[in-house]
Amino acid sequence: MPLISMLIFAMAAACSDLPANAVEESNKVKESNMSADKDEEAQPARQLPDSFGRTFATLDEYLAHLRRYAAPIDKPWYREVRPGVYERVTTMVPRPAPQIFTRAQLMERFGFTR
Repeated sequence: MPLISMLIFAMAAACSDLPANAVEESNKVKESNMSADKDEEAQPARQLPDSFGRTFATLDEYLAHLRRYAAPIDKPWYREVRPGVYERVTTMVPRPAPQIFTRAQLMERFGFTR
């Protein structure tokens, strides 16, 4: 058997144990990893205080959740006192000094990008 024929036969044999769609699967994994890197900023915020296991895509969703579900059970929530300025509201007695936050501060504090 000529040397070239033996090499071709050996290469074919080496590739035969790979699934037929191995290259396609590899490409899908690469594309998935690339899109995950691009969308990293768009991932919902997780493990937030008083989120009750929920995740939120935006700060506004999270603040609405706190107002709706945390406030009625005496958990802290944030009231907008001016556009882009929020006050932390609690039922602690004696009432603590007001805690004021800008929207940017809350976004950074809770890990939101939008």
